[in-house]
Amino acid sequence: MATANQEVLKEYCNSISRLRKQCLDEGMTEKEFQELYFQSLKSINMDNGSSIHRRSRIINTRIFLLIGILTTVSVMYNYKIIYTGIVCNLQEYIYPGLRLLRRLSIPIISLFPSLTEFYHETCLIQNPFFTVVDMDCWPCSSVNTVREVQSPKPVSRQHNAPFTYQTDQKSMEVITLRKFYEKNRNIVDNEQPKILTNNKHYETPDEMFTHLENGEKNLYIWKFNTMNTARALRQVIPRPKVVPKFGQSTERFIIVDSSQDSFKIPDTECSFSFLLILSGSRTINLVPAEECKHQCKTLKVDLKESYLLWYNWWYWRPVVQPSNGNVTMVAHIGSYC
Repeated sequence: MATANQEVLKEYCNSISRLRKQCLDEGMTEKEFQELYFQSLKSINMDNGSSIHRRSRIINTRIFLLIGILTTVSVMYNYKIIYTGIVCNLQEYIYPGLRLLRRLSIPIISLFPSLTEFYHETCLIQNPFFTVVDMDCWPCSSVNTVREVQSPKPVSRQHNAPFTYQTDQKSMEVITLRKFYEKNRNIVDNEQPKILTNNKHYETPDEMFTHLENGEKNLYIWKFNTMNTARALRQVIPRPKVVPKFGQSTERFIIVDSSQDSFKIPDTECSFSFLLILSGSRTINLVPAEECKHQCKTLKVDLKESYLLWYNWWYWRPVVQPSNGNVTMVAHIGSYC
């Protein structure tokens, strides 16, 4: 083997010597020949380096592809085990994590109020077919009625049964709501100028009040999800007694219903929600969630002015029933995490 290498090297040296002699005979200087020789060696090294890099890249690609295929097959084969593990171990950290994120972002939101319009949007597109696999429905399975509480206290996160109580909230009819808007027009027009009408299109507050004055029958859902508007709204609708001091969501809804038709209460950011009647009255059906309809009952409650309904929308979805009267209902919706 060593002899063969020596012969190859000797032949290479002889070839270089012959090439050098030919170049010198043709008038090329010694220096030009050396530059040509070293340049050819450099190009050979570059070709060899790119070839090695190309082969290395192909090998790495194949390795990553093989790892990806094996990982995908493993996940598909153990899907139920992995899904159950994630749901059981991470579910209880979602709301605490969101609360911590909200508190950490308060200084930033205070400096840039316009960001709250995007920050507080819980979902841009909802999935109407979303269901929870193997949902535990015991919190609602033993509830048969909505009880009225006489001396309410701040609730805990373990309290899932719905209840009602009479608040100290002052009556807030359409004319009072308009005064609130006129007083806070600059804030509202800049941050919450859109009102959903009949779940079809949006209107401005001025258009809504004009339609109400003309006696038109519509359903208006006015969403507030910025810090400034929530602060202004709290001046006329104080925090209910049952809501702990810390944890109330910035997201609020004002519902004005002059249509007397049935409609669903919008889902809130947090699962613990409350519906406060500011004026008028309505009958509310608490319909069990789709996952719990085989274990839980539909509950019925009559809400009068200044009465508050506390519920957990994880288990119940409130539906306002049609009314035979002509009284416009004004209601406030909030939530607690």
